[in-house]
Amino acid sequence: MITRVIVFFVDIILINIGFLLSFWIRYGLFLPERNFTSYKSSFVFLTLIYMSALAIFRVYKSRFRSSWELFKRVFSGLSLGTLLGIAFVYVFRIKWGAFPTGIFALSFFINLILIFKLNQFTLKHCGRIKKKIVVIGEGDIKEVMIGKTDIERVRIDEIKDLVKHKDVDEIIICGQIPNEKDMSFITYLAQKLKTEITFNPVCYVKLLAGKINGDDSVSSLRTFVGRKRDAEEFMMRSLDIIGSITILIFSLPVIILAAVLIKFTSRGPVLYRQQRVGKDGKVFTLYKLRTMIDDAEKQFGPVLASGNDPRVTKIGRFLRGTRLDEFPQLINVLLGQMSLVGPRPERPYFVKRHKALMEIRLAVRPGLTGLAQVRSAYDLQPNHKIKYDYLYIQQRSLPLNLYILAKTVPVVLLKKGQ
Repeated sequence: MITRVIVFFVDIILINIGFLLSFWIRYGLFLPERNFTSYKSSFVFLTLIYMSALAIFRVYKSRFRSSWELFKRVFSGLSLGTLLGIAFVYVFRIKWGAFPTGIFALSFFINLILIFKLNQFTLKHCGRIKKKIVVIGEGDIKEVMIGKTDIERVRIDEIKDLVKHKDVDEIIICGQIPNEKDMSFITYLAQKLKTEITFNPVCYVKLLAGKINGDDSVSSLRTFVGRKRDAEEFMMRSLDIIGSITILIFSLPVIILAAVLIKFTSRGPVLYRQQRVGKDGKVFTLYKLRTMIDDAEKQFGPVLASGNDPRVTKIGRFLRGTRLDEFPQLINVLLGQMSLVGPRPERPYFVKRHKALMEIRLAVRPGLTGLAQVRSAYDLQPNHKIKYDYLYIQQRSLPLNLYILAKTVPVVLLKKGQ
């Protein structure tokens, strides 16, 4: 409680330091009296607005699971405070109309740095930034210790003991998979407490096999294999969104032209929809420009693609060579079903037949391109894919994703692989 009170009053001071520094950066040492008077007569109200906004986003709660959570809350609180502050000055513009709007923008970034860094330092020193996890069963959870976040670990042997731990960030299941009744209880409790459930690799693979075969008893299936810190995951997801929108904008004329050629040269729809297996065994609809004759799957059945595939149309052969047929999958990326980089998604038929395609490679989102596509001739055999997929999952990072995207460009231009 004392720590929260100290942080609260320090933030009151920091907010006003942020405003003063903003005036100094904007005007120098000689502040215009008219503009600065508006601040002097309104700072009490502005401080109240900003502190209320920070409190709404729970910046002063007792514990944070990571520094990234603290940053998100401070960022959200200051964003709301800035908007409300601008609105406040505008409503009372007769009295405080001389308050420069640019000062709000400057103070936002200054306060973000000051409040976040000082709060982070204080809370870490007092042990208030700590991830609390409950481990069920015996097993090694070193992989879950991502980054430098402190972890408070509680190990329990009985599922019923979970009710004693309400302030929990994550439940990790190791060893034997609980029976169906216990699993339902864990899932219910996790949803009620808004807690993550994470399985070690052995449990994950066993449950994944059941999910792909139609057993959806576990709604939130995930593993800590390939998982990164929240900030890294946020940056990689941001790359997916920004990159997808950019590529779609620049490639739209080519996609439209390809769609027209498909429509006028062969019978059938322009877009081809197919079920694929994504992260954690979830099946989704993948979109492609149609490159085969209509109803090819019905005529020939599920067949792996080959260099001289008789099902492929003339336009389709060109689209495959240039990878233009894959561009509609950017929609899947924007929907969160895929990533720009990752293991290529496979059809449920082949995932069920090849055990290698059913395991840890499904721990991350499938990708539009991947390490297998840029490091070798694109051999479509499962045993070839998993070597590169496992390597990617182990080394997965933002720089690696950027590297693979950069290497994909010459692969596409030189029409390597299939």
